[in-house]
Amino acid sequence: MNGEQPFIIYKRRGFQNPSLIIAWGYDAGGLAAGVIELLDKNLGLEIFAEIKTPEFFSVDGVAIEEDVIQIPESRFYYCQARNLLIFESDAPSREHYRFLNTILDFAVDRCKVKELYTMSGIVSQIAHINPRKVFAVVNQSKLRRKLARYGVETNVDYQTPPGERPTLSSFLLWVAQRRDVAACGLWVEVPFYLADVGDPAASKRALEFLDRRFKLGLDLGELDLEIQKLNKDIEELKRQTPDVDRCIEMLKSGIALSEDEGERLAEEVAKFLQERK
Repeated sequence: MNGEQPFIIYKRRGFQNPSLIIAWGYDAGGLAAGVIELLDKNLGLEIFAEIKTPEFFSVDGVAIEEDVIQIPESRFYYCQARNLLIFESDAPSREHYRFLNTILDFAVDRCKVKELYTMSGIVSQIAHINPRKVFAVVNQSKLRRKLARYGVETNVDYQTPPGERPTLSSFLLWVAQRRDVAACGLWVEVPFYLADVGDPAASKRALEFLDRRFKLGLDLGELDLEIQKLNKDIEELKRQTPDVDRCIEMLKSGIALSEDEGERLAEEVAKFLQERK
């Protein structure tokens, strides 16, 4: 790197051992992006630094939406009043270990972050009206004890399946542990048939945790309206399509669907909700 620092600092700010929230793009239900959007509306987040992305992202992996190239971004935001840092980024396509260390170099060494949390959605065979569980994977036992009071499932012993690469969040927890930084990966359930269309109930569940944990005073009324609209739309779809009604009632009762049933349900829901926009 020829001695050049891999990040750009736009503003100098003093922090008092803040916490860091990390949100990766393109997760199930668009949960992370939804969480950051509402945090910004409530707290007025300000960008103050970003990681230089060219060395971590391949041009071949750049997304295109509506014929517009989506340049990868890796930005740090802050909320001085709540002593909170936010990092929002696409997942890197290469140099994963160095990318994660770059995050920690900036957050821990420069901003004196004391603990970090990653936020992601995880697909689940539940119905959209079922409560969303939040699972926490931690790298220090003291953090597990601290989180137990916030209604999250902390007795999670997750291991990457043989032959698969660990998730970026799991990898980050390991890197943070090597640097003695307390870290938690939070996974919020998203009904599998909402994974590609968005799940405001999952976003609300994640924000409720953050609100309690950091005393943010968030107004979640906007999400309540989105949840009501989504539930109403799906009820209309159930009335029009008996097979959708049958599948969702099975999920409500805890009965898993077959692969074919799940695919058809997801397709029907996505098509219907797209038409209702």
